[in-house]
Amino acid sequence: MREKMKLGSLLKFAFLLIALFSELAFSLTVYAPKGSMVYYNDKFVGIVQKDSISLNAEFPGILKVVKPGFVPFEKILTDDATVTVELSLPSFLNLKVTPQNARVFVDGQLVEVDTFSGTARLQINSGVHEIKAEAPGHATKTLRVEINPYEEKDLEITLKRTVTLKLVSEKDIDNAILGGMLISLPSTIEVEPGKYKLYLPNIFLKSIQEIEVPFVDEYVYKVDSTQMFKLTIDGSPAGAYAWISGQIWKLPTTIVLPENSYDIRIFSQSYEDYETKVELRKDTKIFYNLKPKLEVTQRTGDNNFVIEYDGYVRDRVVVKPWFTTIKDNAGNIVWYGFSDGSLKNLPKTVPVLISKDMICMVGSTIFKGPTILQVTPDTTVFIYDKHQQNSQTKLQVRDITIIDSEDRVLVNIYSKDRYEVYWDNEFVGHTPVYFFVTTDGNHRLTFVKDGLKISEEIVEVKRGQLNELRPSF
Repeated sequence: MREKMKLGSLLKFAFLLIALFSELAFSLTVYAPKGSMVYYNDKFVGIVQKDSISLNAEFPGILKVVKPGFVPFEKILTDDATVTVELSLPSFLNLKVTPQNARVFVDGQLVEVDTFSGTARLQINSGVHEIKAEAPGHATKTLRVEINPYEEKDLEITLKRTVTLKLVSEKDIDNAILGGMLISLPSTIEVEPGKYKLYLPNIFLKSIQEIEVPFVDEYVYKVDSTQMFKLTIDGSPAGAYAWISGQIWKLPTTIVLPENSYDIRIFSQSYEDYETKVELRKDTKIFYNLKPKLEVTQRTGDNNFVIEYDGYVRDRVVVKPWFTTIKDNAGNIVWYGFSDGSLKNLPKTVPVLISKDMICMVGSTIFKGPTILQVTPDTTVFIYDKHQQNSQTKLQVRDITIIDSEDRVLVNIYSKDRYEVYWDNEFVGHTPVYFFVTTDGNHRLTFVKDGLKISEEIVEVKRGQLNELRPSF
């Protein structure tokens, strides 16, 4: 009997705790203007008589407060015990659209437009709203409109059958052509949607630019106004070389490059290097006067390899750029490229030789042949050949790679002394001659010094290799 009494007491106590906990956990008080109608989870709770109303609520839930003439208040509640509601007077947006059959979206929601008058009146919350209008055969127009509290705003939207094309340019450019029209840049013109070619004067890097204009009210295109400028390099001694962005030019020379900042190194045998930086923003001339190099340094290589500098094994070389060929003890070429004569170990890069009128892209950097690149193993490169309608080849470089053709074979010509070089009886320069381009097959090679013929012979050059030639004596 006592046990039954204890069990009954415990049950009564548990029910009291549950009732107390429910009252504390789910009590909700809403403060709102007098006369407001309160809904919770779409169920009518009551009307605010003075300044608030209280209810028991399950969380989460949706609280909605409505009063005629005001914008309804709605909020998702999770554990709030008290909510203060401030109702605001509504704002209105009066729309008029042309053509009348246009579809209008406000914040992504389609609104009903009178197709006879092309008008619509919307009750809308204050703030910024996105309005989009579209109609068949017309450019879609999107705009943002700010509505103030209690404001009634009129908005008229007229759709066009053309697109306002804004051509933005960092430079003023005359005599540009778009769609057969002669224009000046920057410019704003009306065009039909579609594809266009913008032609700039040939002093610009991208003299032809393709533009695809979508069917929208306004389209902005940023014109690439990168210009090309002449860089002239001349000085003493003649026959020096200039290294610019991974390519080498024999001096004196005038080359055309895109406007940019360039680090330039000028070098010649037995002379100290000269380094300078050029901001190429206009046609520019550089004059150099290299200082003779007096220091002679002893260089040795790894016994596992034979190292040739400009075609010869040398015990003593000056510190300067040399075309360096490394062979294993069996005579196989394992690496070549330019070095300062101090190599002792086999470099970890892979040489890629590119012949004339061929372009190599490594990442986003473009190199034009004839030249030599050094890349890391397994680098992916893209090759474009101007002689084959800009055909593209994708290569993954794992070992020495030669990019040439039967009519563009690469030749290096060396000698221990400085000679004039004639190729098939035509003068091609003084030794050393790097990356001379010729055809596959037999040719006449002649060395001349002080007007006297020192050596002449028929040599064979082959595609797919760097042909290194020197006098036979």
